[in-house]
Amino acid sequence: MIPDDAPAVAALEGEIFPDPWQERDIFSYICTPGGMCYSAVSDGRVVAYILGRVIAPEGEIYRIATRVGYRRRGIAYRLLDYACKCERGRGLETLFLEVRSANIPARNLYRSYGFREVGVRKNYYRDPVDDAVVMLRAHSADLVN
Repeated sequence: MIPDDAPAVAALEGEIFPDPWQERDIFSYICTPGGMCYSAVSDGRVVAYILGRVIAPEGEIYRIATRVGYRRRGIAYRLLDYACKCERGRGLETLFLEVRSANIPARNLYRSYGFREVGVRKNYYRDPVDDAVVMLRAHSADLVN
């Protein structure tokens, strides 16, 4: 992801999330050392992205999203795989994320990539209220699928 992607990612955030990140915050992550920021582009527009942070040996995914109409094509899986392979060079060994308990497609995606559910944060999300499922993937030996 490059700084010029921030407006497109912010627009996509607004389409997908009830609590979208602002363009300035996305731009900040892209420009900050340790930011884990990757995007997938099709026909000149951002169709998926990952925003997170790596403080080796751990990383956390804060946002991962795919534009409606591009889902169920494996884009998020390939983007996640690419990001993890790149971040291994920065010392990534363990990756965490939180996902809405009701977001079964996302939970299935993460499981298919080797994440396992390690906890629940009750009533973590708002609009609508939902629990957060905490997921973990240890990358040390099995990063490359």
